Amino acid sequence: MQDKDLEALLAQAAKQPPQPSAGLMDRVLADALALQPAGLTVGHPPARAPQPLGVLARLAALFGGAPVLAGVCSAAVAGVALGYLNPESMDMLTGGLAGDVTGAETIDLFPSTDFLATEG
Repeated sequence: MQDKDLEALLAQAAKQPPQPSAGLMDRVLADALALQPAGLTVGHPPARAPQPLGVLARLAALFGGAPVLAGVCSAAVAGVALGYLNPESMDMLTGGLAGDVTGAETIDLFPSTDFLATEG
């Protein structure tokens, strides 16, 4: 077979593409329809109701999500700590370090005063 003959044969085959049989198309469409998910009908609720949220999940949703709630709680803890530990109490803790330390004096890092229980 020459190149011209092969070209003519391929050109004739390109003009007449093969068509699938009707039986094949029916089987393919039946398989495709069997794999399709069932749709919801209009007016009916979904099969499963959503699970109710817990108290912490509702609180997190109220603030805008868990990361936002974590930031708000961290700020609240820092605010309570700074409000309770006033600067005078902090001076009692750091006074030995920043005070008049000269020569061979010892530094008492844990003073006997309970600075966290004093009112400021």
